[in-house]
Amino acid sequence: MPGFTHLHTVSGFSLRYGASHPERLAERASERGMDALALTDRDTLAGAVRFAKACAKAGVRPLFGADLAVTGVEPPEPGARGRRRTPVRGGAFVDESAPA
Repeated sequence: MPGFTHLHTVSGFSLRYGASHPERLAERASERGMDALALTDRDTLAGAVRFAKACAKAGVRPLFGADLAVTGVEPPEPGARGRRRTPVRGGAFVDESAPA
């Protein structure tokens, strides 16, 4: 697939959101003839070095990004209980009744 680039790929460094090793992602992109591949792990760049090395070995141009989980735009009022970050798609249960 020359000319096509996945811009939202996650690895096992995205706890609960991805499971692939950065090396395997680069290998698969190379096998499919891709020129570049983006690693956009959730809330981290921890796999960036391994991904860059794997892409160099596989002949794929690495692109980097991060999918950041953010809370509301406005800060909570003083003394108000802020909204807790909740997992997406199959994440762990968050007990909202427990104190923060």
